[in-house]
Amino acid sequence: MRSELAVTAAASLANAVYEMGQQVGLVTNGRDAADRIRQEGWDYDIRTRDAARQAASMAETSDRLRPVVVETRRGPDQVMRIFEMLARIELTDGLNLVQLIDETASRMPRDASVVAVLPKVTEEHAIALGNLKRRGLAVTAVLNVYEMSDFATASGPLVAQGIETRHLRDEPAIVSICRRLALRS
Repeated sequence: MRSELAVTAAASLANAVYEMGQQVGLVTNGRDAADRIRQEGWDYDIRTRDAARQAASMAETSDRLRPVVVETRRGPDQVMRIFEMLARIELTDGLNLVQLIDETASRMPRDASVVAVLPKVTEEHAIALGNLKRRGLAVTAVLNVYEMSDFATASGPLVAQGIETRHLRDEPAIVSICRRLALRS
């Protein structure tokens, strides 16, 4: 599943940054499963397979308009906090990328490198990431698509904004993405 690949890539990138001795943080528009359980409760009487499926399923939509943030810091505790958060992240549509950037850009350190893991790219996404680049942040987009033609199409608007792109085709691609990140630093 592509979302699991994105989480694995984010965890691997966070670990690579930690291993380089740099500060690392996480900003995501995903939903924290622990927050969902606190809000919705975990009061299920699971006696049948159908009941178990229904209890395990989650709503495809969410009205949550708050990003999940692990503030930027150094150290092994920091990377573990990121791993724990990524383990609990669920897909949601409560906050799109442009809203996420608008909401969190002011909290990003001036010397931050932003690595956005994206399943698709719109013109608005490219402009929002381009605005971060114009503010002086190093921005790279990791495009979580399988086909090379989809990667080429999604890269176009980002390249026009001066943003580096990397192709997250499959799990082995994570190694080369992390290696390039280490070489760039």
